Amino acid sequence: MIASDADILELLGDAGPFAAAKENFKPRKEQQTMAIAVNQAILEKTNLLVEAGTGVGKTFAYLLPAILSEEQIVVSTGTKNLQDQLYKRDLPAILKILNRSPLTALLKGRNNYVCDYRVESTLASGRLPDPIAVKHLNLVNVWREKTLSGDLGELSVLPENSPVLPYVTSTSENCLGQDCPFLDKCFVAAAREKARKAKILVVNHHLLLADLVLKEDGFGELLPDTDVFIIDEAHHLAKTAYQFYGDSISSRQISELCRELELEYRTQVTDCRDLMLEAQRLAKSAKDFRLILPQYDTKDDWLPSPEVIRELDELSLKINKLFEVVKMNSTRTKVLESCFERLMVMRNTLTEFQKPALKTGERVNWYETMKSGFRLHTTPLDIAGMFQQSRQRYQASSWIMTSATLSVNQSFDHYQASLGWENIVTLNLPSSFDYFKQSLLYVPRGLPSPRNNQHTQLAIEKVLPLISVAKGRTFILFTSHRALKQAAEWFKEQQLFDCLVQGEASKLELLSQFEANENSVLLATGSFWEGVDVSGDNLILVVIDKLPFAPPDDPILNAKIKQCNQLGKNPFMELQIPEAVLSLKQGCGRLIRSVHDRGVICLTDPRIVGKPYGEIFLNSLPNMRRTRERELVESFLADIISSHEKERNKSDE
Repeated sequence: MIASDADILELLGDAGPFAAAKENFKPRKEQQTMAIAVNQAILEKTNLLVEAGTGVGKTFAYLLPAILSEEQIVVSTGTKNLQDQLYKRDLPAILKILNRSPLTALLKGRNNYVCDYRVESTLASGRLPDPIAVKHLNLVNVWREKTLSGDLGELSVLPENSPVLPYVTSTSENCLGQDCPFLDKCFVAAAREKARKAKILVVNHHLLLADLVLKEDGFGELLPDTDVFIIDEAHHLAKTAYQFYGDSISSRQISELCRELELEYRTQVTDCRDLMLEAQRLAKSAKDFRLILPQYDTKDDWLPSPEVIRELDELSLKINKLFEVVKMNSTRTKVLESCFERLMVMRNTLTEFQKPALKTGERVNWYETMKSGFRLHTTPLDIAGMFQQSRQRYQASSWIMTSATLSVNQSFDHYQASLGWENIVTLNLPSSFDYFKQSLLYVPRGLPSPRNNQHTQLAIEKVLPLISVAKGRTFILFTSHRALKQAAEWFKEQQLFDCLVQGEASKLELLSQFEANENSVLLATGSFWEGVDVSGDNLILVVIDKLPFAPPDDPILNAKIKQCNQLGKNPFMELQIPEAVLSLKQGCGRLIRSVHDRGVICLTDPRIVGKPYGEIFLNSLPNMRRTRERELVESFLADIISSHEKERNKSDE
């Protein structure tokens, strides 16, 4: 079926099937405009970039024309949570309304599926890092006999960061492929086979990019040939791409390799004791290398001291020794063959860090440390050309890129440059919500520069009266963990509200507690700036401590700034401000989630009104009423609370 503009308008109109099926459905001009634009892009095989503000209903706006086109569709999301929501909730809902039944599939990376071979090997070895991992292994072992998909996301009692995950899932490096004794019941193989046959396939950006890069390199193929790519949460795509166009080596990779080799010695090649000894020596060398790196979580440029260089050379020596042992035995088992290939990649990557400092400006070497591990990265500074080269195979396909945060100061130039999009149609659709009536943007008077050591404390004192009027119901979003920690300590000393702090429980648990307790104040950073949906009067105040400029420890950004300076450009205006604007838009997007929501965005950073560049931020935000008068804000919040209590009293009656 070739859908016309009139068909789209009718389907999404007040007498269409969506209005009949969904009680709260209301026709939205923005949604109709987006659906028509997506439909035209699919029909004409062109590319489209759409910013769709909160409330537009962009998911249905792209799914409707995609389904009607009957083309081969891949939808890619930024997170696995949205991927599950799209596949399990949104897609079935629209197919039911349209009375369509194309074959659909959900495909994730292999580390999301339980691997029977890995589980059996772990059970046989009995070697796990702690009692928690043992407990989780038992959970997985019982569940794997019941599951049809093998998707560990279905096992809700298993934490996302469970220590057992590396022991029960495979990677592309350690998968035995056709030689696996459990191949006939492999969940990854079954999921990929279903994906190849599907008319509509839902993936995530990591999997999409893995597919693009693998095909470019001439290796395997994850996704089928596709007519239409729909990239939701497209603002994440460029950041994800850096991982796939760079190389890295981590302590976790090394320890997993050494563990597998030791197990292989104990079970398969018992006559090769050097295999175990060299694996143990490499594992120890990796731990020694971690000890001379910074103690706390760190990201920084690779500028090694003589001591670090010595330990790196020692690590390289141990890798080479193990490489020679594995090379001599690589034909004996499939595991040894796989380990041989992985060691070769490790050697090549490590070589990049033993060379003199890069002077080309094309790549940056950097490292990061975690509590007990490390990663070394070599990353290209410009992935635009690489991305466009990777998608050459799909040059004839339509690419629809969409998100609520793509434009800066009403322009898509920054986003287009990041991924090399030149010939692409752009469409900027404002939110369907009435921000001018539903919200206020408040910048308090009298606060010092964010560089002032007292800024966090003074900002908290400034917003405390607002939180009191709001009776909690507040998110405070920080741009640094240091400020978050300082604020959390103060709130807990004062014992004024039910204070929830990121890191003290899982994200889902914190959100559940916040919604269950009306008087909560949630203090957070990082992941809570986006992908969090609290609608209704549970959340009526969002405080943002500072304009979210990238932290000074971002090695890729620092390298880009140097490159920009060398080219005679202004990195602050071309790099730092656009990225900060997009982050601020995400943070502000937590407040208004429905047509009935009301609330206040309070930004405790005077630069947004005191610096010339502040206008760029303000012009990029929704059309909220702006004020610096605290009395007006308190009155607005008090009115929301009063209305909420009246509604609750009515329902009680």
